[in-house]
Amino acid sequence: MNVLITGGLGFVGSALANRLCAEHSVTVLARSERGRGRLQQPERVRIMVKPLGDLVSADVAGMDLVIHCASTVDNYNILSEPYLDVETNLTGTIALLEACKDHRPRLLYVSTYGVYGNLAELPANEESPCEPLGTYPATKLCAEQFCSIYGRLHDFHFNICRLTNVYGPGDRHDNTKKGAFHYLIWNAMTGAPINIYRGGDFVRDYVYIDDAVAALLTVARVAPSGELYLVGSGEPVRFGDLIESVHRQTGRKSVIGAMAPPRFHDVVGIVDFTADISKVRSLGWAPAVGYDEGIRRTIASYVPHLHDAPAGTAA
Repeated sequence: MNVLITGGLGFVGSALANRLCAEHSVTVLARSERGRGRLQQPERVRIMVKPLGDLVSADVAGMDLVIHCASTVDNYNILSEPYLDVETNLTGTIALLEACKDHRPRLLYVSTYGVYGNLAELPANEESPCEPLGTYPATKLCAEQFCSIYGRLHDFHFNICRLTNVYGPGDRHDNTKKGAFHYLIWNAMTGAPINIYRGGDFVRDYVYIDDAVAALLTVARVAPSGELYLVGSGEPVRFGDLIESVHRQTGRKSVIGAMAPPRFHDVVGIVDFTADISKVRSLGWAPAVGYDEGIRRTIASYVPHLHDAPAGTAA
């Protein structure tokens, strides 16, 4: 099978490439080779360096499966680059769909739980109303619709997966805007102070990277065309309890402080979120890595980097 992964050197995209490259011909699209170190067998992966918006039909020719991971990753662009979410998530997605329409590969679009906003009723499922709170999730939701429209108009197989918070080895530990949990794990490992919004008294659904990849590939293989799936662990967890697990496993006790979210976070941030994953489970997939084990593996992956300077505080 020939597979194209957009955003294929990012956290999720590279994990997909690592899983697929042993048995399939994998091409990853990336803006640069900066994330090449995430590839476990780079010699088995073809890297196509170009902006998503520059994709043309020839780039998709011969592909059996396209997994569309390329995306902005946080809500903060509206403060500094207000058009970036539109250019990447919408214009870039249209360019990909235009390239796909003549070749009709199977298409899997990787979206986000952020499209729901703050729901009145939890857990969320595929039928829950969507009220995105920022331009990042708003453009992701719009891109979902683009995929649906093109798939129906040009008669190719497509699916959409909304991922909850994904964590595990391979993501950066120095980014407070995206992947803040990894940042806090790093702080706990180094003994640095940890300041958490609301003292960690909120509930989320975190899914381990290997489980997220397995779910995406299950959907790509067996899901009926046009179906949408919410992918998470299905196990809500209080964020403060995640940090306690990190402390137990590292033996360190960072000072944990509570901080009020800034107004921007209050406007665009989701407070509590839990996922009903019964629909994706019906395909034969189930999460296999619990929180304690996932945290243990993440800590182990950071140990070789402990010579780095410790982080400060994180939200």
